[in-house]
Amino acid sequence: MRKQYLVIGAGRFAKGIIQELYAQKCDVVVCDKDEGPLEDVDDYATHSIVGDLRENRVMDDLNVDQYDAVFVAIGTDAYSAILITNRLRDRNAKKIITKAVSREIGEILYNLGADQVIYPEEEAGMKVARQITMPNVLEYIEITKNVSAIEVKVPDELIGQTLLDLNFSRKYELNVSLILRKDSPILSRYAEVAFEKGDVILMVGENKKIDQFKRKFSI
Repeated sequence: MRKQYLVIGAGRFAKGIIQELYAQKCDVVVCDKDEGPLEDVDDYATHSIVGDLRENRVMDDLNVDQYDAVFVAIGTDAYSAILITNRLRDRNAKKIITKAVSREIGEILYNLGADQVIYPEEEAGMKVARQITMPNVLEYIEITKNVSAIEVKVPDELIGQTLLDLNFSRKYELNVSLILRKDSPILSRYAEVAFEKGDVILMVGENKKIDQFKRKFSI
């Protein structure tokens, strides 16, 4: 059965979500208070609705508890994001993912029942800074406040060794969940595969352990 998602808002940030859900073959219902933005995502949406979800009647008509998740992806209107998130929780939405313009607003959204809060502008700025200061860090994803996933090029000091040789998980207290070689994942017994120059690893762990690893290998 195809997963079903509701996206509230149809701006640039929302469009990225909608396009990716469409690419993953999900059913996507999009709601925006203006018709214009909906026309830009019409090719990717299963169904588009013009409506203001700050109104209880519109919210009730959507039956928000039927979706696998609801994305609150409206622009810079913090009041609307707070109001809509609160009403989604009151109506037993299964999972609420909300965009926030600041950490302060994010804390309010969490307190009101958001399951995940996204800070796209802040995260974009941090990504640009990391690309400049840490060129070997290819991706950095915050999972919780204390745990992240990081995609890095294998340090030269580890070339020729395997995860088993290094006793990697115990030594660095990080879990390697994927090794990429020439953009292709190594799927079979990758813990026994010796690292080659250019390999990329995806690690998951506590932020303090990730920071220790980066300092040790000057990443």
